[in-house]
Amino acid sequence: MSSYAPGAITAFQRLPPEPHVMTVGNFDGVHRGHQYLIARVMDDARRRVNRSLIVTFEPHPTSVLRPNLPFQRLTVPERKLALLRATGVDDVVVIPFDDAFAALEPHEFLTLVTESARPAAVFVGEGFRFGRGRSGDGETIATFGNEHSFTTTIIERLRDDGAMISSSSVRDALHTGDIERANGYLGRRYRLGGVVEHGAARGRELGFPTANLLLPPSCCVPCDGIYAAYAHVSSSGFGPQEAMVYIGTRPTFEGGDRIVEVNLLDFSGDLYTRYLDIEFVAFVRGDARFDSAAALAEQMHLDDRNTRVILAATHAELTTQST
Repeated sequence: MSSYAPGAITAFQRLPPEPHVMTVGNFDGVHRGHQYLIARVMDDARRRVNRSLIVTFEPHPTSVLRPNLPFQRLTVPERKLALLRATGVDDVVVIPFDDAFAALEPHEFLTLVTESARPAAVFVGEGFRFGRGRSGDGETIATFGNEHSFTTTIIERLRDDGAMISSSSVRDALHTGDIERANGYLGRRYRLGGVVEHGAARGRELGFPTANLLLPPSCCVPCDGIYAAYAHVSSSGFGPQEAMVYIGTRPTFEGGDRIVEVNLLDFSGDLYTRYLDIEFVAFVRGDARFDSAAALAEQMHLDDRNTRVILAATHAELTTQST
């Protein structure tokens, strides 16, 4: 077994010493394309009477290999792991992605996988790359598998109405406020979570008290504007709350840092230090500068009505992890 990636070796050591049908990838977002790939793994594992396995990496390789490149995650590590486990897969291995692991040649990584996971079959997406300089791909795995008695299946990218489903396509949809398209690619509603912190209290002054969210670094935030959403409140004892979400720089008040504020409709209570998980349902309107606070307040009343109309035709989804 390779000694160049001790973190990876440690992660694999927790596996049951049985053959696995497995897949490998980043799985940021765990979108419908990922879900389809994982379903193929689980189906094949049941047919072979083997265990099913997902191998993924943390932190995301892009943040290690290109640290100066702005990168926005669709799922924080805890949520990604919860979503992967929710598929019903038998085992999940999270490999610490660091410089030592990134330096592995493709055959070194595949040797580590073969000795640790005892693969009976490997499934990967057609765009999967691995190893030093991203020099390995699905064909590399297939060649290695032929020499080490496991099969390899390369899964084509899933498409939706002709458009390819990928983590990048989900990010693109969020960046344009196309929540419906992003949610369609994900197969569930997009979520952002953060701890409520003290803000400027502008919303309260306008008659719409808001919870200001402190978000994890590098998470993907939809474009500026107003959104209809549900808020899942940690340790609250009550269910999801209808919510109106503002994302932007408050241009009416001379702007500033970009913020995410949540107004829970018909809610009264102290939310400071609570964790809010925001489930995005629909885009209501883009951000705008108003001539006065009164004009903004008038628009917010209209936003409130529009948000209620949207949410009246929907329902909150079940959470995939405890908030």
